[in-house]
Amino acid sequence: MRKLTKNALGYSTGLIAGVALFGGVTFASTGVRSILAEYANIGINVGGRTIHTSAQPFIYNKNVYVPISTIAIGLHATATWNGPKKSVEVGAPFVPQVQTGMLTYYGLPVYSGTHTVTLNQQQDIAAYALAAIANLPFYNDTRTNTVYIGKGPASGLPLSAFYDVHDVGDYARSFNGGIGPIYGWSQGAPQIAGQTYNNLDSLVWGTASSGPSQVPGVTYAMNGNFTSMTGMFGLDDASDGHEAVQLTISGDTGNGTMKTLYQSPWMKRGVAATPVSVDLTGMKLVNVSFSVEALQKNGSAGTVYQAGQTLPSGMITDIDFANVRVH
Repeated sequence: MRKLTKNALGYSTGLIAGVALFGGVTFASTGVRSILAEYANIGINVGGRTIHTSAQPFIYNKNVYVPISTIAIGLHATATWNGPKKSVEVGAPFVPQVQTGMLTYYGLPVYSGTHTVTLNQQQDIAAYALAAIANLPFYNDTRTNTVYIGKGPASGLPLSAFYDVHDVGDYARSFNGGIGPIYGWSQGAPQIAGQTYNNLDSLVWGTASSGPSQVPGVTYAMNGNFTSMTGMFGLDDASDGHEAVQLTISGDTGNGTMKTLYQSPWMKRGVAATPVSVDLTGMKLVNVSFSVEALQKNGSAGTVYQAGQTLPSGMITDIDFANVRVH
């Protein structure tokens, strides 16, 4: 045990309050005295949430003493020290009143499911809705608990942060339960030549298990606000190895003409992913498209299928544009 000196005249909102104060008889006294307090790495849990505090709780005379301001934070209340009255004043717990509603822009819903929130007479709008109104990318970085609208973190934005304005092939039709680009595999992270990549930061595509598959492509709105795109491209290890794949990235500065900015080498299964680095300066629209070459049985070149074209049935092709970041 350690010795602790309490000064009754030096309290702030970090006041120590015995747990006994929350029920039963309370006592009042004045003056200064020394006590022997036991410290035991006592944790504080309020409503199932662990509350951290810089002032350690302690045990004295069979009572547990904790900072009352910490308890107040856990209860969504306030705690203040009233000097003239020499009393601790704890406010009532905060109980939010929430109402939700649809957000419209020039009379039209911003996007399906958009809602506003009215919280204690203050109206808030979903961050994604604000990004949609301004036609800016939206990124919720769950790793850092940060929401980005427009410019992203220093590490860049994933492609999923941008609006796809035109889709072709399987991205443009109901495929694997959805319409639009696919970010990450439901069966696990992309793997190229034994190397695993970040799942949700990857644009992927694979042939359907039943029915015909169409090679996909997608065009994103970049609005001339970004300068580069980086990533790793290759054929996923889950492919059957009877094909080669290629990545093409094109851009439009606003004159209505797509210009090829990058084209990868033809990639086969078992070949390490090729690094991708593309200059996007001034590009209003950026298109990302795949191509698939059906190899002959002897491995020689065969028919090439571009974005929007239907592959022969029976091909097992999984493509990864992995760890994509836009800066």
